[in-house]
Amino acid sequence: MYFLNVVVNHVVYLRKRFKMMRKSRVYLMLVFTLVFLIGSSNLLFASDARGVSGNQVIIGLIADQTGPAAQLMMPYAAGARAYFRHINDTGGVNDRKIKLLVEDDRYSIPMAVAAFKKLVFKDKVLAILGCGGTGQNTALFSQIEKNKVPVISLSWSWTMTDPVQRYVFTATNDNKDEIKVMMEYIVKIMKAKDARIALVGPDVEYAKSGYRVLEEKAKEYNVVLVGREILAMDALDATTQVLTLKKQNVTHVITITIDGPTLALLKSAKRLNYWPIFFDSIHAIGNRVIEAGGETAKNLYATSPIASWFNDTVGISELKKIALKYDPKMAPAESYFIKAWITSKIAHEAIKRAGKNLTPDSFVDTLETIKNLDMKGLTGPVSYSPTNHKGNSYSRMGKADLKKGYFVPVTDWIEAK
Repeated sequence: MYFLNVVVNHVVYLRKRFKMMRKSRVYLMLVFTLVFLIGSSNLLFASDARGVSGNQVIIGLIADQTGPAAQLMMPYAAGARAYFRHINDTGGVNDRKIKLLVEDDRYSIPMAVAAFKKLVFKDKVLAILGCGGTGQNTALFSQIEKNKVPVISLSWSWTMTDPVQRYVFTATNDNKDEIKVMMEYIVKIMKAKDARIALVGPDVEYAKSGYRVLEEKAKEYNVVLVGREILAMDALDATTQVLTLKKQNVTHVITITIDGPTLALLKSAKRLNYWPIFFDSIHAIGNRVIEAGGETAKNLYATSPIASWFNDTVGISELKKIALKYDPKMAPAESYFIKAWITSKIAHEAIKRAGKNLTPDSFVDTLETIKNLDMKGLTGPVSYSPTNHKGNSYSRMGKADLKKGYFVPVTDWIEAK
């Protein structure tokens, strides 16, 4: 806006100075002046771009810090903070530092909407790395589109990228991919006979969308799908759910929930002498479930799109070195710390490639050009296009190792088809 004011003032001056000159000469000078002023400014685009200035890029993050999903989302926020602190300490991106603003939505749609409005209209962020959970993201879809806010969602639901929306991306795979991998592992690798499968999870959108995929895969593999049991995210006991599963002779339980209710389910199953094979997802693949569950986790598998703290990969080694520099006493990072690291790394790559003329739309356009981005073993290669906003479709199955106290990979990276 500054340069437009300069142009206007210069026009007024020229009209006064050359009022006796022929109109054609005055207009010609005005055109040359306008071209010169715009062309000589490297800051015009930056001054007009939301969240971008000459020395700073503002990024937002919405994640539960004090509500029912805080045990996952607090590490997510910590991972993003550590990553961008490292980037700033090593010079920033294209001579700009990254300012990360974290908002707590308490896993609530109204609070997520309020946090979104604050970040966009008051803080004027370039992009947001997650808008809470699946329900919160879904409720914000229209606002994301209307206000042209790039979002790399932390939601695990396939509904984030199917159908594709211009401003919504995910960093890795989704629950559709992981349920496919779980079902293929049960049927083709375990070769389970007379399998009877049930799903356990909260009454929220990511669990509901996962169950719709499970119904399709059960039909495809001709496997008995017994049904779905609701278990709240803050559940401390799962006796009712376990009694139902046991009565229905369920042999394989797929849980789509966080580690707290997973522990409640495992402990209730042990107490009732019920020992099916359990499959969980990224939400439970950290070491906490094994440490707290002990023997109850002996039949627990988990599939995840990300490597764990205990894996020997270049990406994990780099993450450990940086994270421990800032917090030498930190415990082994949980899955969502690493997921935030991956998400931040992707955002960093897009900001870097977009160059000086960074805007929300150039950020999106640049993301769509990323092909086979090497994540150094943190996850599979990441790619986007105008018709695909899901980072990848890779998962790896792990099994709880009670002696080691963490999940040990039992497959290589598997791309869901």
